[in-house]
Amino acid sequence: MPNENEDGRYVVGSNRNLPMLTGKGPHLKQVSGVLGGDIEHVESLDSLEKSKTPRRLKHARANVQKHWRRFWCCYLVAAIIFLAIFLPVFFLVAVPAIAQRIVDDTNLPVYSAQILDPKTQQVSFTLDTSLNIPMGLRIRIDPLDLSLFNRDVQPMQPYLTVSLPSYSLKGNTNLTVTKNNTDILNEDQFIKTLTQAVYNKKFTMSAKGSTVGHLGALKAPLTLNKDIELDGLDKLSGFSINSARVVIPKEADGTNLVGEAILPNHSDFTFALGNVTLNLRSSDLIIGQATILNVLLKPGNNTVALRGRLEISTVLDNLSEILSAQKTALGDGEIELSASGNSTIYNGVHIKYYEQVLKNLTLVARVPILQVVGDTLDGLLNNTDSGLGKVLSNITQILGNISSSSDTSVVARSLRSLV
Repeated sequence: MPNENEDGRYVVGSNRNLPMLTGKGPHLKQVSGVLGGDIEHVESLDSLEKSKTPRRLKHARANVQKHWRRFWCCYLVAAIIFLAIFLPVFFLVAVPAIAQRIVDDTNLPVYSAQILDPKTQQVSFTLDTSLNIPMGLRIRIDPLDLSLFNRDVQPMQPYLTVSLPSYSLKGNTNLTVTKNNTDILNEDQFIKTLTQAVYNKKFTMSAKGSTVGHLGALKAPLTLNKDIELDGLDKLSGFSINSARVVIPKEADGTNLVGEAILPNHSDFTFALGNVTLNLRSSDLIIGQATILNVLLKPGNNTVALRGRLEISTVLDNLSEILSAQKTALGDGEIELSASGNSTIYNGVHIKYYEQVLKNLTLVARVPILQVVGDTLDGLLNNTDSGLGKVLSNITQILGNISSSSDTSVVARSLRSLV
């Protein structure tokens, strides 16, 4: 057991009354005893470590330089191998993929389209559209053939193929796709597209074509594959007859009905139809025909003249049924006329695909009775060859017969004698 007089550093608690060390460096030397010596020793070790750090960094840097001088050729070979692998992949895979993605993300709006000069197996087709290339890039595309088809038919069956010339594309670039005397490759699919266009408010036209795009010295294969939503004709909704009159007596070619109608076109397409003949109906009964000459159906309202032949004998033989079918319209002081497609002739040739589409289209319009009567009388007054006096005498007699009899047969015989 140590002696009490021995060095106090071996006695527990012997340093309790020592002053607190608050100084650094030289101040620590004023404190006697072993504790001050220990702290001074720790600080000297810390200073030694700090002095060694720059030497270690310099040594490590020297080792790296020595390693690089020794193995630089290995790194160069590795870099060449990496670039030999990466660059072909970048130019052959990445660049074409980026260019194709730009084309895929670009819309193809249609500003106008035309189907003109129809023939039995050909049309002249024009489409005005645009492509928007982002990021300020300039891409030149080679000419391409664009196939039009119906997406829901597999395998793909194009009905038209039109040409797109070479273009330099930057930003928003307008494009015109056009081809005269374009062959109708599949008439059934062409009729299907026309039917969708005529009978719907919206329809879709699909287009696909492949070309090569040039981005500076780089080139990449591109495929344009788009579904374009377009406005349809919506069954020519809004069709109306502005005027109609009965020609008395009938003209030499049998024409006894003339008038003016409005054919609305809600689409962006212009259709050259030629001479269109319509069946005139009262309910399901065909009571005559009307022809519209040289129809060029442009977007918007188209005012057209119509001339026709009203089958008076058919009207009179079925007068009771007609009056019954016209009951609601007559109650409003109007006559209701329906028209459906019969034939479409362009340059003397029947255009079967138009006839196929229009044969099921029924247009309905109402005409005020007083307007028909007024237009008819106006025509009589302006026709010096109509024998106005005799006609007015006959009309007076007919009105007397109608007022004195409710029998439709009497009315029919009276009208037959007039026309």
